[in-house]
Amino acid sequence: MQEHTITIERILDAPRELVWRAFTEPDELTKWWGPAGFTTPREKIEVDFKPGGTFRLTMIGPDGQEYPNYGHYGIVEPSERFSFGGTMDDNPMMKSVETTIEFMALEDKLTKVIVSSRMVCAEELLVMATAGWNSQLDKLAPVLAG
Repeated sequence: MQEHTITIERILDAPRELVWRAFTEPDELTKWWGPAGFTTPREKIEVDFKPGGTFRLTMIGPDGQEYPNYGHYGIVEPSERFSFGGTMDDNPMMKSVETTIEFMALEDKLTKVIVSSRMVCAEELLVMATAGWNSQLDKLAPVLAG
């Protein structure tokens, strides 16, 4: 396993405060978190959204298999950026991940979201992680429009 970084940028048609809430409030996360075909039920989301706070989100795959995600929050700068991550002792393909998400207000109530993940992982996981982030951002866009 080696250290890798992926960066994904997306412009969303919604004001920054609305996009921030979609990423940080459990009732909003349940509407879109996870790649296409996956769900994250509200009862499977626990967050203590503050620096040093913890989170646990369990995605449910199309086949019913559960995929738990857990860790801690680092930086929390409301409406601007936050970071989260942790170590994965039970994942044979990933040792650790730290993700920072930035929110930039643009003209016409648009928001640029920049996702940057630094991972110590197997190289084949990079394609899966990039596809997963892009897929769930695709799911977020109609949620914000609604």
